[in-house]
Amino acid sequence: PMAQRFTAGEVVRSSGVDRERLRGVTPRVHPDTVPVRTAPRWLMRVWVAGIQAMATPWAIYVTPAVFRRFVAGAEPAANGSLIVHELMHVEQVRRMGVVRHVMRYLADYLRGRYRGLGHWEAYRAVRAEQEARAAAALVMGSW
Repeated sequence: PMAQRFTAGEVVRSSGVDRERLRGVTPRVHPDTVPVRTAPRWLMRVWVAGIQAMATPWAIYVTPAVFRRFVAGAEPAANGSLIVHELMHVEQVRRMGVVRHVMRYLADYLRGRYRGLGHWEAYRAVRAEQEARAAAALVMGSW
């Protein structure tokens, strides 16, 4: 089991993630340099129900339930898929810069809402989310 403080690299290793494929989709990110932390309460208050994790330029924040799952090593495929998805967001920020990434993300989401999509449909239509899901599928071998 992992310690109470760990990195995305530890999740990658314990989840059977194909490290070569991961490097191929996230060349600007080294998982051992990205901390994984439990999201603070104030952050989780603004999350929509169903959100499990959020990447920032400096860390990946997860719900307490996901953190416990990571520590226990339970559901390695789900852990690997989630961590690759979030590492892809870190890659996107490093590739585009924080401001451009956030503006594009919000514009995509708001465009979906304006078109009448519900929250989850608009979220799934965000290009950054589509790229992160595709990266997770590719790296985890389900694509």
